[in-house]
Amino acid sequence: MNDAGSIKVWVLVFVVLFGVGTVALVGIGCAVGANQCPFLKHKALTTTDGMTLYQSTCIGCHGARGEGGTADAPPLRSGEATTLTLAQIEAKVANGKPFFMPAYSKGKHGPFSDAQIRAVAEYVISLRTKS
Repeated sequence: MNDAGSIKVWVLVFVVLFGVGTVALVGIGCAVGANQCPFLKHKALTTTDGMTLYQSTCIGCHGARGEGGTADAPPLRSGEATTLTLAQIEAKVANGKPFFMPAYSKGKHGPFSDAQIRAVAEYVISLRTKS
């Protein structure tokens, strides 16, 4: 094979590997919730019950009672979370945390309306007083 032919092969190999790598990164990002998955459609949540919304989206990382688990999903019943106001919690739910928590605001391509975000934030605050 001549030099031009081997260059074409290397370009083809690079393009294929780049494509595979990109698909793998997007797939891993979707699996860990680091990004919104363009090919996944979740059942729309129409309720404005904060507990129901929390249980369907937050419980996997923050725990059933807000006990948390890791630095990426801190407890909601203790530590810094107990000092946050309703507006601050709403902002965190709406905007998420890059690579750790997806944004839930419809304005950021998330599933929640403003009323749903408020309901989740109110539920998070209620966890502070539950034993």
